[in-house]
Amino acid sequence: MPGRKTASTDKIAWLWKQVELAREDGDPERAREGLERLLADPAVRDTADEDLAVLNICQLELDEGRSQDVARRMDGFTWHGLPGPAALLLGAEIFLRLEWFDRARESLEEYLRVFPEDLDARRKLGLVLLMMHEDDEAERLLLAVARREKHNVPATLTYLAMLEAKNGRLEESLHLLLKARDLAPSDTHIEHTLLRIEALRVSLKRRVMTRDELPMEDVVAGMVSGMLDLHGYSGEKASQARRIWHDFCEGGPPGGRKPAIWAAALEYAVTRSGPHFTQDQLASEYGVSASQLREHFHELSAGLDLTEYTASDLLAETEKEGSSLSRMVRREELAEVLAGVTHRFNEFDGPGEAVSWVFDRVVPRSEAERREIEEFIGFLWRKKGR
Repeated sequence: MPGRKTASTDKIAWLWKQVELAREDGDPERAREGLERLLADPAVRDTADEDLAVLNICQLELDEGRSQDVARRMDGFTWHGLPGPAALLLGAEIFLRLEWFDRARESLEEYLRVFPEDLDARRKLGLVLLMMHEDDEAERLLLAVARREKHNVPATLTYLAMLEAKNGRLEESLHLLLKARDLAPSDTHIEHTLLRIEALRVSLKRRVMTRDELPMEDVVAGMVSGMLDLHGYSGEKASQARRIWHDFCEGGPPGGRKPAIWAAALEYAVTRSGPHFTQDQLASEYGVSASQLREHFHELSAGLDLTEYTASDLLAETEKEGSSLSRMVRREELAEVLAGVTHRFNEFDGPGEAVSWVFDRVVPRSEAERREIEEFIGFLWRKKGR
């Protein structure tokens, strides 16, 4: 009925107004309440308003550090109809923060087809291309943005600095970052100091990779051991996962940048024949996407015959000598420590104390490995607080 439809439209408009006012007042809980009321309204279901409400809730949860909850919400997210400009930009921001760069790129490119002169969006697309390792295209786009800006914009300088760091030009990178910091010393969003550290980290990681000692090879084994313990599996399952990972790495350094994806794929590989999480559930547990887990599991399956592996002690295979055995011992040591810290969380006042406990027992080989361990312990600490 026309009258009922008008009343519903008015209610939806009123709820959006309450969300907007709550945001202006800096009250995220009231904003969340308004968004949840929107999603509960049958008139909103399967509409663009539902998409925008979901994205706004995800933004609130990301601000609270709840990336795992956001990954669960957004896995399988599809638009209802044609998304508006605001939804596309908000979606791109969320996908970028989740490191789902393909989805972020799709949203930004669709937005720019309608608003090609939006330099902020073009700059953000340059960052996405940079994170996808399409460095030439990222540089072309970012330099074009820089030329069109009337004044130096700190964000553009920062992204160009990251590009310089990836190409091994660390001095140029730091020069650009210092310039950006001078232009916006109080800009909390850019976080210039952290990006300077990021530039150093990227450079260090490149050097480590050239020595064929990618720290992720060690960190993954520790991650999967810790998570299997957290999920109630025996130490035999963790040993089996580490054996698979060791043999897989013997074929060459694994691809990708996120150890958690490989760890999730490993857990699925060793638990899928018995009581286990589904791929979607495991992806949520590790804070990654189900499609990423599937891709990495298929890569494991293509590289090894997983049916040949049984739960056994990795160190029992002493016929693998020299540097190979040394790497096994290192991974076993790190895995044991990362699995052990999960039992001691109640002894610590915060994740920083847990990190210190780990580093008292195993010394990171590089700044890259240190950062990966810190991030993983922080991830486990957030899961403990759920």
